Amino acid sequence: MENVFKDKKYIQEIALQSINDGVFVFDRNRKIHVFNTACERIGGFSKEEVKKNDYSCLDIFKCHSSDGPNLSLCPGLELFEGKRSKISREYLIKTKDGGQKWVITNYSSIKNEKGEIEYVVGVISDITERKRFNNEFIKSKTLSTLGQFSSELAHEIKNPLNAITIQLLLLEREINKNNLNSKKELHEVVRVVKEEIARLNKLMEDCLEFARSGNLNRTYEDVGQIIKELSALVNPHADLKGVNIHLKIGERCPQILIDKDKLKQALLNIIINAIEAMPGGGDVNIKVKKEDDCLKISLKDTGPGIPKEQHDNVFNLFYSTKSDGTGVGLTITQNIIQAHGGNIRFRNLKKGAEFIIDLPIS
Repeated sequence: MENVFKDKKYIQEIALQSINDGVFVFDRNRKIHVFNTACERIGGFSKEEVKKNDYSCLDIFKCHSSDGPNLSLCPGLELFEGKRSKISREYLIKTKDGGQKWVITNYSSIKNEKGEIEYVVGVISDITERKRFNNEFIKSKTLSTLGQFSSELAHEIKNPLNAITIQLLLLEREINKNNLNSKKELHEVVRVVKEEIARLNKLMEDCLEFARSGNLNRTYEDVGQIIKELSALVNPHADLKGVNIHLKIGERCPQILIDKDKLKQALLNIIINAIEAMPGGGDVNIKVKKEDDCLKISLKDTGPGIPKEQHDNVFNLFYSTKSDGTGVGLTITQNIIQAHGGNIRFRNLKKGAEFIIDLPIS
């Protein structure tokens, strides 16, 4: 029987040293008690160095955010408070050679015979290449769409410029006539020119907004609170349209790493579209809940829905069903959500439409 136990311990040790993810165990003082081979590869420190120098996990990984400062509170130490048994975080670490790596670490608590939390185990994965690929993908997608944007923008600008040119020619003709009875016509010409210039300005603003939509400045935020702020912002406009906004925020929604202003913009585009799709009044139902490793946001209206023949064009650049729309809002929304590593989709309902957003929690 003793040999069986020895064999099991040997197998466990071999398994621990063979897995691709780093595994380390530390106590309340952050002292390292277990440090496997993958941890050595990720951080650059050997197990012998860690033991000899009595390094803590902070000494080894120097966990910090993308803007530089060290994490104010070690995620693993939160578990010793006993409020949670597991936690997951994404952050940067510094390696022994001075480099940086993006990692995701999943922390779990280890209890002793008395049920007291004695240690925390961290399973650390190097996601540097994945992050680099994702960032390159977002940049590539944004540049590709900007190329399309430039082509479409040139076409869109051409029409108002032609209109402005014609109106200015008419204005020049009336001025040359010096006909005082044509004041009304001149005012109409000026009105048209102003409208077309305003339209060009809107296109330029949308172009700049889209170009910036993939650049994120992330902080940990409460998405439920953001939606409450948005609801308060649009309620006066919704009231004028006879639209009621209903919120349902899940109780166990964690804070997630997002660009607060960009996410507000993405959600606002959908909410405003929903309100304007119901000129006779209706309801907008917004729900937020945690589902597996995602935060799911549902925005549902009771409007006319989206015709089937338009489904493939909903997120297309410059596609709009509104006479005064530029067709950029939902494209910007999609770009912002995808830049966060999330996805957005929609589905038609018997009455209305629903946009569903999934944002990764870690």
